[in-house]
Amino acid sequence: MEITIILSSVTIMAIIILIGMLIAGNYKITDESKQLLVTIIMNISVPSIILNGVFNTHINDQLLSKMFVIFLLSITFNAVGIGLGWLSAIIFGFRTIVAKKIAILAGLGNTGFIGIPVCTTLFGSNGGLLAAIYDAGLDVIVFTLVTILLKTERKFSFRNFKASINIPVIAIMIGVLVAITGYKPPLVIKSLVDILSNLAAPLAMLYVGLLIPPFFIENKKISIRFISISLLMKLLVIPTLMVAVLHTMSITTDVKLVVLIQLSMPTFMLATVLFTKYDGDDKTAVMTTIFSTIFSLMTIPLIAYIGGLLL
Repeated sequence: MEITIILSSVTIMAIIILIGMLIAGNYKITDESKQLLVTIIMNISVPSIILNGVFNTHINDQLLSKMFVIFLLSITFNAVGIGLGWLSAIIFGFRTIVAKKIAILAGLGNTGFIGIPVCTTLFGSNGGLLAAIYDAGLDVIVFTLVTILLKTERKFSFRNFKASINIPVIAIMIGVLVAITGYKPPLVIKSLVDILSNLAAPLAMLYVGLLIPPFFIENKKISIRFISISLLMKLLVIPTLMVAVLHTMSITTDVKLVVLIQLSMPTFMLATVLFTKYDGDDKTAVMTTIFSTIFSLMTIPLIAYIGGLLL
């Protein structure tokens, strides 16, 4: 993997985030406007990335095998990440719900909202498709293991699992169906999907930038120890350990690279929603997400460099 490509992409990400910060500093950004951006990204642009990957990639047995492997790796690595995060929380003296929060924030990354656009930028439409499969694996963990951890009754409900059937997942299903049937979409559909897929990365970075100024203006108090453990595990310790694991595995390099980039993503934004729903406190998730995204601009190239040496 060319580290210069990673550095260039991260630099562009940082600039777009800065633009978002400047916009938020000069205009009042409402919850409705932020939700509109999220809706466009997750329900239009990300599904377009997935379909664009299918339309521009020859789906054969080899690619289907890669998709299956990366789905299993996602479930395994995300579950292990939560376990390592929980262990680190216990080692540093955290218990009960706080330890569970650290486990979730340290173990799960923003593989959909940011990861899919980044992988598409780095590896093309094929990389975006594989990144979407990885994110689908994370969704399985979120709506099974994570909800069990956060719910006091510790009982899994099939209703929670149904929540993982979102528009990007539906796009994956449609894409697999298109691949199996060999359907060739009209040129206008392919062009439309290609154009819409290009919106994802810049809009995602703009959204992150919009979140930062209000956070610092409100001057919220933060738990340095809580944030530090979560960030250290999510951005450095867990990705580095997983790089060593990937080095020993007999899988194709492109799968390893997509998994590596997904592992290096900052904390996932859905944590804010989940913590609010089950614990009534979203402050820790918001703080960790913002700082994680900022620092990931420095750690992503580092993890990519380590991966380039080992993979």
